[in-house]
Amino acid sequence: MKIIIAGAGRVGTHLAQLFAREKHNIVVVSNNAEQLNAITSSYDLMGKKMLPTSITGLKEIGTGHCDLFIGVTPDENLNINCCMIASKLGAKRTVARVDNIEFLDKQSEEYFKSMGVDLLFIPEMVAAKEIVASVKRSWTRLWWEPEGGNLALIGVKVRHDCSILNIPLKDLPNQNPAYHIVAIKRNDETIIPHGMDTLKPMDLVYFMTDKENQHHIQQICGKGKYKEVRDVIIMGGGTTALYTAQLLPDNINVKIIEEDLNRCYQLNSLLPKDNVMIIHGDGRNLNLMHEENLSDADAFIALTPNSEINIISCLTARNAGVNKTVAMLDNLNFISMAESLDIGTLINKQAISASKIYRMILKADIANVKSLMVANADVAEFTAAPNSKITKKMIKDLRLPLTANLGGLIRNGKSMLINGMTRVEAGDKVVAVYVDNDIKPLASLFN
Repeated sequence: MKIIIAGAGRVGTHLAQLFAREKHNIVVVSNNAEQLNAITSSYDLMGKKMLPTSITGLKEIGTGHCDLFIGVTPDENLNINCCMIASKLGAKRTVARVDNIEFLDKQSEEYFKSMGVDLLFIPEMVAAKEIVASVKRSWTRLWWEPEGGNLALIGVKVRHDCSILNIPLKDLPNQNPAYHIVAIKRNDETIIPHGMDTLKPMDLVYFMTDKENQHHIQQICGKGKYKEVRDVIIMGGGTTALYTAQLLPDNINVKIIEEDLNRCYQLNSLLPKDNVMIIHGDGRNLNLMHEENLSDADAFIALTPNSEINIISCLTARNAGVNKTVAMLDNLNFISMAESLDIGTLINKQAISASKIYRMILKADIANVKSLMVANADVAEFTAAPNSKITKKMIKDLRLPLTANLGGLIRNGKSMLINGMTRVEAGDKVVAVYVDNDIKPLASLFN
């Protein structure tokens, strides 16, 4: 598959890394020679120094024959324009990174589609939605709901007070209430579990269940003491912080600590909510954090541009007694280290955005792909096509890839968990977890 990426920044680099791993024909376009040299020296792809809106240049690199064109430069107008040109030249599908939230409403999306831009996304908005989902349920590391049903994928860090440790999974009384353990992250290893596997303290465990049974998962994992989040402190007042504060419910009190005074004034005008307070100051100042009652906060979210500061700030918050901490890490190299320090929920907007785009290159009908960064795994929502392999036999007879696990399905709006006796039907939406980006063997079952 031929993929052209306009922009060699962090999002472009992450996409290039993801696609190069699967041996796609990739061309990265950028007017920044330094970024372009860095990306071409690291991955097996072609680089072209040019303005992404150069019609002559786009023709030279074969845009008219590409399967996917992605505009991820820092300039949303440039991204939209180069996608429109690429579409007119013959690119099959186009994706543009934008900043204006108005572009994401239904009417605007339809307009841009008519102009040749198939998908618009805002990395900061995608990250904010994930942060809010996690903060609403302080006892989880991850909460993800597939579209159109009642299923939930819940990531929980289990400790010594978890009641289902050291029991073979096949012996767990998991039918009523219903849950299915679909993946386990243990140290640096991601395990797709089978019947004889057991849970150990400090495992990050991914449960598939229906939303009605979330409280049962909370209890068996020893998380009953976690109270509902009412007071949140956000360190850093960038765009992700703005969207997070906008999306958090009005019954949650939010303090945003921002070092830049002009940005404080901007946030104050953009967030005219009674439950939001903007504080001018340096979140690294322990005296200031003490004055703002850090120890009384239910959640602390570190969203500065500096990954190291975010990690250290979350450690400080945890030492102060904050149960729920969230750190934004722009540098993926810090993910493993931050997890080993037991930071809490980790957010990387580049990886989240890449997951959203990645599903566009797959042949299967996939509504969602979500990266489980900490676990080096992903979760995807497939739709079973008529006469596809997945519909031919019961799950136990399909010889699924050892790198994948099917968690649950949605049929005619109703949810059910999957076991060996399940028979998938055409039109079912199936939620699967897979490791090492090995989605293609799994996707082939649904075509």
